[in-house]
Amino acid sequence: MTGGLHLTQLDMTTHPILLRLCSGLLLAILSSGATRSIAAEPQALEIGVAGRDITPELPIRLAGYAARNRPADKVDCPLLVQALALRNSSGERFVFVALDNCEVSHAFMEPVLQDYAEKFQLARGAVAVVTSHTHSAPVLDETLTDMAQPPPADREQIAKYSRLLKAKLVDVVGAALGDFQPSLLEQGVGRATFAMNRRVYQGDKVVFGDNPDGPVDWDVPVLRIKGTNGVVRAVVFGYACHGTSIRSGDDWYVVSGEYMAYARQHLEAVQPGAVAIFLTGLGADSDPAPRGRLLDARRHGLELAGAVVGVLGRPMRPVRGGFKFAYEEVELPFVDPPSREQLEKDAQDKDIYVKSRAEAYLKRLDANQPLPQSVKLPVSVVRLGDDLTFILMGGEVVVDYSRRLKRLLAADYPWPIGYAYETPCYIPSVRLLKEGGYETESSLIYYGFYGPFRTRLEDLVVNRVMALVASLRGR
Repeated sequence: MTGGLHLTQLDMTTHPILLRLCSGLLLAILSSGATRSIAAEPQALEIGVAGRDITPELPIRLAGYAARNRPADKVDCPLLVQALALRNSSGERFVFVALDNCEVSHAFMEPVLQDYAEKFQLARGAVAVVTSHTHSAPVLDETLTDMAQPPPADREQIAKYSRLLKAKLVDVVGAALGDFQPSLLEQGVGRATFAMNRRVYQGDKVVFGDNPDGPVDWDVPVLRIKGTNGVVRAVVFGYACHGTSIRSGDDWYVVSGEYMAYARQHLEAVQPGAVAIFLTGLGADSDPAPRGRLLDARRHGLELAGAVVGVLGRPMRPVRGGFKFAYEEVELPFVDPPSREQLEKDAQDKDIYVKSRAEAYLKRLDANQPLPQSVKLPVSVVRLGDDLTFILMGGEVVVDYSRRLKRLLAADYPWPIGYAYETPCYIPSVRLLKEGGYETESSLIYYGFYGPFRTRLEDLVVNRVMALVASLRGR
């Protein structure tokens, strides 16, 4: 080999000065931060990574759109569930689970949480299942099932898939817990611009559409996880936007992980051996633009992957130390429920979803059970040293929360994550409550609630997040 000096080409005994210089340099390296980082990091944080295929057998109903009238009959790309487990030197653990599905409910997750506690001694809140919110994955038991209005044969397939998925959710966490390795972390933020606010103002109404002037969150947070040998083990990335690129024609009946899965595939192609993991942001009032076909999902996935690769190609901030964790469930109040007279009227409605909601409330009244006055929203904070703060929230959380929390907590390097733990319903901001529209009012029909929320909702959520973050600072 030419163009360089190789010590193996020299007689070291004839170059005593060079020998002393090399020996001194080697000693300096071995006693410097390079060795300290490798020795210290395992004591601070270990990471385990695992994944499982959860692609369904066909045919199967897909979640996310009430207008679909038949099961999916094709698979465009495999669906995955992945786990990223953290462990401190004290043995404390936390697990992110990234799931290719629209969302999960409290009822769906309850037996899974029991398995986490019994098999792995992981308390409630210590495992956050974050759904990607693709609208091209299967309907799940007790999770917006009535939105699809499936016939009995389709319900059997939904139940079968749900049992499989629950088992995989437990299996993948166990695999990640068995994969702990000392790790080095780096973080950065890129930008992708296909998310567009979907609330369009027409007179005194708010309708679906593309609003280029509406608020969005175009940040693409990235976390690179390396082994102490420098090899990239995983790339975690996020984006705040609905998984609704596909919404017409035959593509509507194709199983797909949407733009998030395509981005994942691109990243793993350019980072051989690394696992790409997507964690959904707070973008419940944002849709991809343009949208319509599988091709649109692929192009958005390519743009998102490009934003991530751009971050990986630049210097990134080190994320040091172990993690600290806090979890809470915040009670979010609705306005007073409707009268029996209103419920009886709604029970005669031609809209099957309005009718079903009213009938469920009437059954409660007839059984002398209280009507829902609120919902519980899971909220947690995972703080990595003083360099990165994950803020996880259940529900379909609108972008106003992301923008506000990033402003208030800028010094804590916040990474907001939605669709975590479970999805009780949309979580609108005060602005949206005053404006009305789908995220505030009609979406609650599919979740079986009468609303809207009371306007103190936003401050309840934000103040609780702020208190959790403050409780972890310097701890």
